[in-house]
Amino acid sequence: MKRIQILLTGLLCVCATSPSSSFAQISQNETARQSQAPQIESLLRTCQRQLDNERYELAYQTARQALSLSERMSDKRWQMRATNLLAVAAFHTNRTSEAIRYFKQSSSTAEEAGVVRGQGIALSRAGMLLRLTGRYEDALFCFNEALQFYRRQRNKTGEALTLSQLGGIYADTADYAKAAQILQEALSIAGALAEPEPRAAILLRLIVVEKGRGNLSSALQYAQQAESLLAGRPPTLRHIESLYRLGSAHAALDQPQQAAERFEQALRLARELRAPQFAAIILGDYAGLQLKSGNAAAAFDSAAQAVGLLNSGGGSKHYEAQFLATGAEAARALGNKDKALAGYRLALAALEQARARSIHTEISRAGIVATRQQVFAGAIDLLLKMARPEEAFDVAEAYHARAFLDVLAESALDDLDELTPEQKAQEDRLFEQISAIQKKLWQPDLPPEQEEKFKRELADAENALDLFRLELRRADPRYAGIKAPQPLSHNRVAAELLEAGTALVEYVLGDKQSFAWVVFQGKVSSVALPPGKELTAAVTAYRAASSSKVSSQSAAQATAKLKAQSRQLYQKLFQPLEPHLASARKLIIVSDGALAYLPFETLAGEPKRGAASQYLIERFAISYAPSASALAALRALKLNNKAEAKGIVAFGDPVYGKDETATANGDATERGYDFRQLPYTRAEVNEIAALFPPSERRVFLGAAAREQNVKAEPLGQYRYVHFAAHALIDEEHPARSGIMLSAPTAINADSKEDGALQMSEVMRLKLNADLVTLSACRTGLGQLLKGEGMIGLTRAFLYAGADSVVVSLWNVNDIATATLMKAFYKKLKQGLPKDDALRQAKLEMIRGRQQAWRHPYYWAAFVIVGDPR
Repeated sequence: MKRIQILLTGLLCVCATSPSSSFAQISQNETARQSQAPQIESLLRTCQRQLDNERYELAYQTARQALSLSERMSDKRWQMRATNLLAVAAFHTNRTSEAIRYFKQSSSTAEEAGVVRGQGIALSRAGMLLRLTGRYEDALFCFNEALQFYRRQRNKTGEALTLSQLGGIYADTADYAKAAQILQEALSIAGALAEPEPRAAILLRLIVVEKGRGNLSSALQYAQQAESLLAGRPPTLRHIESLYRLGSAHAALDQPQQAAERFEQALRLARELRAPQFAAIILGDYAGLQLKSGNAAAAFDSAAQAVGLLNSGGGSKHYEAQFLATGAEAARALGNKDKALAGYRLALAALEQARARSIHTEISRAGIVATRQQVFAGAIDLLLKMARPEEAFDVAEAYHARAFLDVLAESALDDLDELTPEQKAQEDRLFEQISAIQKKLWQPDLPPEQEEKFKRELADAENALDLFRLELRRADPRYAGIKAPQPLSHNRVAAELLEAGTALVEYVLGDKQSFAWVVFQGKVSSVALPPGKELTAAVTAYRAASSSKVSSQSAAQATAKLKAQSRQLYQKLFQPLEPHLASARKLIIVSDGALAYLPFETLAGEPKRGAASQYLIERFAISYAPSASALAALRALKLNNKAEAKGIVAFGDPVYGKDETATANGDATERGYDFRQLPYTRAEVNEIAALFPPSERRVFLGAAAREQNVKAEPLGQYRYVHFAAHALIDEEHPARSGIMLSAPTAINADSKEDGALQMSEVMRLKLNADLVTLSACRTGLGQLLKGEGMIGLTRAFLYAGADSVVVSLWNVNDIATATLMKAFYKKLKQGLPKDDALRQAKLEMIRGRQQAWRHPYYWAAFVIVGDPR
């Protein structure tokens, strides 16, 4: 007879406990227990045999009887055993939600009975089913609790497998950097173990990471290694996953025959082992392969079966959205547009539920949308083909910056004053720990082994901070009542958001084609654009050229060459919109994908009547927003904040500890990563501050431009907050990005700070600023996710209370930046709106005497994100 083990997502979980287990050592002190013990033991043995013989429905009924008797006897160990067996039977009969509940109950009962091992195993089982059904945050807490048990027991197998599950959760929600870090830690533990299954489980998680990063060959290699490790062993649910992951790797590499073979093998095994939720996921991905191979009818049937299985067992809404979209695309291929549209609407609704179940971090919530981009693109394409551009625009708004809306709504509750003294002290300790590790990491000439050690410690400290915040959120009932702003409809965008002369331009990049909308003068217009890959390649090449330094000698030639390249991009990306922008004076741009790296101001149209071609900045004041709905939410917060802010606080010319000072040669000086002194930042800050009365300005220069002073200053009283410094941008770990202020070691300060004002610290600030300016290199960059946009410093300042943020898209020249900023603030003080002020400052450089500065490298890097008024 076949003994089935739940090895679904990486924990050594034997389905039943044998009668000889320590769990069977029942006290015989009471006569009542003596009389009931044989009956309960008999029921538990019978249930075990039924599970071994795959008679799951009978096992389910038997376990219920055993649990009922155990509860009447108030025996916690019997209850633990019965609920464990009941949960296993529930899983195999597709009662997944019940299985999760019983595993959690078994964990609690094990704790009451003092059986530590039983508690850890039950938590692990609950966690893997929660992950399977897309309830990622609940799964995260279960696995973190289980991890503590295994570490206390020094159970390396359990530790490695639990880490593999944690890494899998982050991989599923597109936080690939965190997933990779956790999985590499797990792999180092598994390498010292004799049994191969923990290593196989970790490799299966790494497949998801590499696929998500686009490293398809690496994903296939991991899948083949996992298959090899499992070869010759009795079939378990881990074998199902191995076959499925191998099939998905082949499918991603456009190897349909090999993919189909693996999917069919996985599906047969899932049915043999009675794992309906696994069968649903395999069927759903197989449907996608069938559709791609031209068999729309088979794809439609497979997708429908997958969705039915998921729903009958309380399965993952994350997967359901994907499979509903596959079914919708198949219906469309079969000529049934109405059925297709209904399918897409169901898919979008399922995705909303999936977002609610994800981990409540910005990247994980954004990742749910990013990994299902095809749901939105498919719905948009169908609606546009049905001549319904307004509805297509509404779908685009539901796609853009949803995590931003969530975090913005919650930021109002993230008030340090609401923490207890103990919580505040714990959070402070976590921040201090991160700062202490970073100071070690930034030591010069650090040996590679020390660097790796500190990186692991930093990742652990950051994970601890994330968990602390998630636990606070989980325990605070106010968060349950938060409702993030819903995406605005096209009617509301046109009527409530856009002022006279202002047009909204919104993009969505798709695999087959891309889309753009213009909302202007109460009308929604749409155009089709080239595929996302083509636009991405063009933007990447153009950005590389526009962000490259030029000298005074080569400026004219470089500018002419770049303008010609710019016209080609303009033709692909903007020219199709021109008929809908005839009288527009201002543009608010909602970008997507690689377009986030592009300053649209630099696009040059066709020359007219012998005149030179004009940049878009010469025609429009341009600003950027995560979405139209995000811009509306920022304005709503401002309306609710009645406090008056005025004047400016500025920080500049920090001390970094290097002997060198940046040279005065403007062609050579950038606010980049060498962290030399930036002399023009001092002049920049002083000249900007001089525009304001002494009573309305506060300036911190040199050693005073340090992190402690930023945090101690009452920033909420200032209308403008200005930083002129270096920046450190980490696009893989955006939370590590920061403004580099005076280094504690350079100013002999006895400080627990590290000198970097990072994202998490920015979000603790209390701002009421009309504008924050980050006059430093690459401050507008971060982690780019489809649909969500750029996650980085810009958002952190918006969450902290800024209406808008001026940031840079590449390394900027020190002298030119200082000149641009002084002109910008002069225009602001003259009463110009922010977008107009920045436009006029750029035009002064384009039309000025410095010929080199006419090149976009010098003036185009800085853009305004948020409310441009």
